[in-house]
Amino acid sequence: MISGEEKAKIKADIVNKINEVLEKNNESFRLDNVNVLNKADSVKFMGNYRVYERKNYAAVSSEINSFLKQYGNVDIKSKKIRDSGMKFTAVSFNFEL
Repeated sequence: MISGEEKAKIKADIVNKINEVLEKNNESFRLDNVNVLNKADSVKFMGNYRVYERKNYAAVSSEINSFLKQYGNVDIKSKKIRDSGMKFTAVSFNFEL
């Protein structure tokens, strides 16, 4: 089982890396937190972010997905959203350790 310190470090690493990539690509969204679900035999990390500029999506998702895959098998889903005139791509991810 993963210790509380290890969970906190993984959460901080994910938030910092995703925000770094979003900032580098001039995206306005910032990730605040990664959720953790403690299971009997594993720990599940879950989060989501948005990419507002569709032309940035390929570069942003490629870099973030490469980073997340260092944790093993990551489930990543994206969906194009149009809400009240705003367009963005919502991306959710989760993985278990």
